[in-house]
Amino acid sequence: MGAGKYFLIALLFFFFQAESQQLQQRIMLDFHDKPIAEILQEITRQAGIEFSYDPQQVPVDKLITVTLINQPVQEVLEKILVRNGIDYLLVEKHIVLKRQEPGHDQSHSIKPSFLSRFTISGFVRDKATGEALIGVNIRSGGTLLGTTTNGYGFFSLTLPSCTCKIVFSYVGYKEQIKEIDLEENTRISIEMEDELLPINEVEIIASGPESELHRDQMSDISFTQKTLTSLPGFGGNLDIIRALQTVPGIQSFGDGSALYYVRGGNSDQNLLLIDEVPVYNPSHLFGFFSAFAPDAINEVQVYKGDFPAKYGGRLSSVIDIKAKEGNMKKFGFSGNVGPYSSTLTLEGPIIKNRASFFISGRLSTLNWLTQFTALQKTFDFQFFDINAKLNFSLNDNNRFFFTFYTGRDDFSSYASMEINTFGINWNNLAGTFRWNHVFSGRLFSNTTLNYSRYNYSLNLPQEQNGYWNSSISNLTLKSDLTWYLNPKNTIRAGLEVTGHESNPGNVTQNDNNNQTDIPVVSHYHAMEYVLYISNEQKFGRKFSLRYGVRLPLWQDYGPATIYYFDANYRVIDTMNYGNLESYTLYFSPEPRLNLQYRIDTKSSVKMSYCRTTQFLQLLSNSTSPFNSLEVWAPAGPNIPPQKADQVALGYFRDLFKSKWTVSVEGYYKWFHDHLDYRDHANMLFNPLIEGELRFGTAWSYGIELMLRKPTGKLTGWIGYTWSRAFVNTPGINNDKSYPANYDRPNDFSINIAYDTRKHWSFYANWIYMTGAAITTPVGFYYNNGYSVPLYGEKNNDRLPDYHRLDLSVRYVFNKPGNRYQHSLAVTLYNAYGRLNPFAVSFNKIMNDNGDFVVPSNLSGNYNLVPTSISVAGIIPSINYQFKF
Repeated sequence: MGAGKYFLIALLFFFFQAESQQLQQRIMLDFHDKPIAEILQEITRQAGIEFSYDPQQVPVDKLITVTLINQPVQEVLEKILVRNGIDYLLVEKHIVLKRQEPGHDQSHSIKPSFLSRFTISGFVRDKATGEALIGVNIRSGGTLLGTTTNGYGFFSLTLPSCTCKIVFSYVGYKEQIKEIDLEENTRISIEMEDELLPINEVEIIASGPESELHRDQMSDISFTQKTLTSLPGFGGNLDIIRALQTVPGIQSFGDGSALYYVRGGNSDQNLLLIDEVPVYNPSHLFGFFSAFAPDAINEVQVYKGDFPAKYGGRLSSVIDIKAKEGNMKKFGFSGNVGPYSSTLTLEGPIIKNRASFFISGRLSTLNWLTQFTALQKTFDFQFFDINAKLNFSLNDNNRFFFTFYTGRDDFSSYASMEINTFGINWNNLAGTFRWNHVFSGRLFSNTTLNYSRYNYSLNLPQEQNGYWNSSISNLTLKSDLTWYLNPKNTIRAGLEVTGHESNPGNVTQNDNNNQTDIPVVSHYHAMEYVLYISNEQKFGRKFSLRYGVRLPLWQDYGPATIYYFDANYRVIDTMNYGNLESYTLYFSPEPRLNLQYRIDTKSSVKMSYCRTTQFLQLLSNSTSPFNSLEVWAPAGPNIPPQKADQVALGYFRDLFKSKWTVSVEGYYKWFHDHLDYRDHANMLFNPLIEGELRFGTAWSYGIELMLRKPTGKLTGWIGYTWSRAFVNTPGINNDKSYPANYDRPNDFSINIAYDTRKHWSFYANWIYMTGAAITTPVGFYYNNGYSVPLYGEKNNDRLPDYHRLDLSVRYVFNKPGNRYQHSLAVTLYNAYGRLNPFAVSFNKIMNDNGDFVVPSNLSGNYNLVPTSISVAGIIPSINYQFKF
């Protein structure tokens, strides 16, 4: 014990000496009427000491004259800083500058802060509700030393011993300044108050130098619920997926679809999480509605690239949704009543300031639309979803969360009132249990157990009296650690174990009230093990680096029947694997790197490299969301995991006193073992479905521009993307490269919200995209009296360009701050009635008026002619919203 004490003393003495020696280096200066900032740059060049300061707080633009020859750094600092009203502290080869307090003693003495550094940590929450605030900027006043809250509202900041003014700032909330005598490790809890502006006030400005501009993250965007409320949505409902589709780099399929494509990736290469549990189909009614009730969402974080090491499993994007925790202070309810769906939400404390609940339910109200069809019982469609969450704080160091989500869609077509000729349904079930534990002011952990399941069923024709079903599920246990080592290093690490199960499609028949399962394809079973570690490191005032690695290991195991194919995709062997018998193993390291250079306080340049691996693939050769069959299959003997490498470079700048931000990002992305299909692939009732697959390469590149105004009465953004995406698969398209069906070179969007701060709010959203790539005939020939199309190269044509305008106006009946709030919203989706085709059909059937009918697959003597299929024209909605 005694030896350990002496070793510690020796170690402290070593660091003291090392830091002191820095100040004893001798330098030479000769400047006449130059700003202090320029002189500091010369000191950095000669002595290798970096300076950190906030130019808005520290008078570094003051002009001084100084001539010093062969003087120690400490004496130089006394003359050019202390005598000009600037105080300083040495923090690990890093000098922090602060404006001197009134009454400062000019006989300044400095000591290395290694001997007297303490940590301020705690949680930041909303004062009215107790909800965690994510991404709050926290800094030591007058310096650039700072941090932000994590996904649970926790922060940690280590500073030299001092009397510190800690500034907390967050857009839409009142700035808080807390003065702390930092003589020991300190735990604090901060409650920030929503900024309720007086009627004549114009804008809210987020203060402080730490902003989106200087985060060591690129290729991302976040939405708070306040941001989402500024978008029109569909049918008067706020919609996450539709909001994402207006962001540069994220392209939508089109009307009535939740499919989206990110930087040249396919729609199944996007990971969507709600409280860390994956959801496989985030849509209702084929995509007209998001699967998540808007009232249940606290924040949405979107990554288009530059994935932090904790994320993986998909190639193209991660959408991380944080659900509301429930009001810790008081009971409340809210709702949204509309013509297409209605929502009711309840929340409140179970134990005030210790435990809370949140539950939100939504039910479709669509069936009244069938009254306007020729046959009043032609269609039947309905959906519902439930979001719930429990939140319990055991003490200052332990907090528990339980999140539950379920949703279901049913769609049926009837030939008569009794005979169901067609139908599909799908449902999601997800739950997660999380434990937050604070080991110390610098060490935070989150342990999660979650489960997710998705089912998709297709009703067979009436005479077969059965249904086809596929499903996928996973059970995950993981733990994430964050170690705030010091102001310049934040280390994150984690371990994850997941069990996967997939039913790629089997048939169940009903016979005399008995159900018979007819297996078509063997179920899949797999385990996934993941270890990751990363470090966020700052080098002086200009550079920061985030580097890490994710190490996933994939293992397939039985029971399973696996078919092996030769080079011509003919079966050459069949293997039956027993229970828990392993038959495939994949290991795929994924390095991650991000580098940022701060040009000045208003601009920065960032670059990133990211490798991702996807072990689960969605098998579907249809580009339409209305007739695709959802079959999930894992990597195995016949399906290699897909991999992608992405590099990105971006320039970011604040404009007009940070009221506007502009960003430009360019990227290039390589896909390896890209999944494709043979011509005329048979994806239904096929036990040899893996033999229908082909594998090749793909690549995409593009430039994304975004101009954003996040504050004030007028908010919104303008985005533009130019991009290309190509595929090359041996055996497809005569081995020639071809554009992917989601290759849309031009994508432009405008989102505008204007809040009068009285009663009225106005919203507009306009989207334009190049038409999707499709394959059309290059000619026709006649065979036995039939007109037969002749096809050339794949995706040789395009649909008409897509564009749409959405408008919304909202009237609030009472003033902000009232306990009961209610409003009326009128929305026009596709306001000018653009008929955007999602498919082209070549038809032979005419109706009595001589018009060609869509769709058709009957034989006839008429010539084939192209006709397009669109989803909808103008869709109006009026919604009553209330909150208490």
